[in-house]
Amino acid sequence: MNPVNQNARPFETSHRRRPALSASIPWVIVVVLLASFLALDRPLIRSDGLAYFMWLQSVARDHDLDLANQAEHFAAVISYQVFLNEETGEYASVFPYGSAFLYLPTYWLASAANKLPLFHVNDAYFTQYQGVALPYSLFPMLGTNLLALLAVVLAFFAARKISSPGASLLSCLALFLATPLLYYSTIEPYMSHVSGTLLTALLIYILVGYREHTPAWFFMGFILGMALLVRWQLALYAVPIGLLALARRQWRELLLLVAGFLLLAWHLPFSWLRMYGNPWVVPAAIQGQQAFLSGPIYVKEVLLSPERGLFLWSPLVLLALIGLLLLLKAERGLAITLALMFLLQAVMNASMYDWGGGWAFGMRRMTELYPVWVIGLATLVEASASFGRGGLWTKAVRWGTLSLVVLGIAFGLLLLLSHLNYVNTNVAHPEGSALWEEIRYHFTESNFRITAQVIKEHYGIWAWAMPGP
Repeated sequence: MNPVNQNARPFETSHRRRPALSASIPWVIVVVLLASFLALDRPLIRSDGLAYFMWLQSVARDHDLDLANQAEHFAAVISYQVFLNEETGEYASVFPYGSAFLYLPTYWLASAANKLPLFHVNDAYFTQYQGVALPYSLFPMLGTNLLALLAVVLAFFAARKISSPGASLLSCLALFLATPLLYYSTIEPYMSHVSGTLLTALLIYILVGYREHTPAWFFMGFILGMALLVRWQLALYAVPIGLLALARRQWRELLLLVAGFLLLAWHLPFSWLRMYGNPWVVPAAIQGQQAFLSGPIYVKEVLLSPERGLFLWSPLVLLALIGLLLLLKAERGLAITLALMFLLQAVMNASMYDWGGGWAFGMRRMTELYPVWVIGLATLVEASASFGRGGLWTKAVRWGTLSLVVLGIAFGLLLLLSHLNYVNTNVAHPEGSALWEEIRYHFTESNFRITAQVIKEHYGIWAWAMPGP
């Protein structure tokens, strides 16, 4: 495969590109994401986020990965996040600890802010629901916002190496607004999805632009090792990248990839040995005392279920996959690598008995594929813009593609609003329901006025002082 020419585009259009547009695009991303953060941020640690925060506190305050102190401190709010493994006598959690190291600065800032009277807002309220005062949820939330912004910017620059600035901009913003990434960047900012997405975006950025440079393979391996500690299933990204090196007979690059990966990855079985007495376990199966992984028997549900199915909750992903097919012509090795990343994550999620991810918004465990989808959608948008030589058919393809992208954004935002309305006003089903049911409920049993009230009381900067239970 030839090195990537950063000035070349697989689907070059005949018109001149405007340098000013290219220079201004990152600021457009900042404005859109900042508006999203201000409108939807929720500084309340809950559900899985409590486990990730306990890891953060253990690393930042106790300087260890022993959750005994946290189990005692958060006893009143723990339900499933941490448990005592009677066989080892150690407190364990099925949730990985890698993101704690990315969030260390936010904890230090929170500790400093906690000494200032300004940040002591409704202390009794926050202590009741999350076990700590507002600063300890506010600053990690802002940290998640920053990581999300970096992930989107990296995805944009990765896509821009093979597509136009305009197509890359549209794609990175559309997929941020119309996939679970928006939800887990704001409403549930304490989970590890945004951390995983940032690492994936950095990995894809290096893969797209620097895979011809030998040292880049070590850095990709290191990022994959970190991704393993952040979200264990993300280590599967190493497989297609390793296969790419094998196909190109790049033995030195493959060794560097493995070396970089092992530099951090060894700590996972080491920590499992301490918590579970066995370095090769499925932690969720230990806690639940039942099988958690099977064969890929839930493929249909993962992709097409109205409950959480990827293609129904995030239909723009379908367009992105079409774009990856188009990329085969210009960048065959890259396109196959990205497609395999998607395939392996789909198979992994289809092998989990808890394939829907619990009380989730969409197929949350595939959120980290965001930069892969950005490249695919940008390729499709660029191809549609340069399709044919003019005429009615060319315009139909171009405007048809853009219309589908806009509709995808509108549908994603409507679904998000419907979901927030449903889980906060339907007391019988706070876990959510099928997307058709949530949208129907929104229009027939509720309305946008109530949705606005829900957001005012629970989400956004106006609700930071008391973001609802």
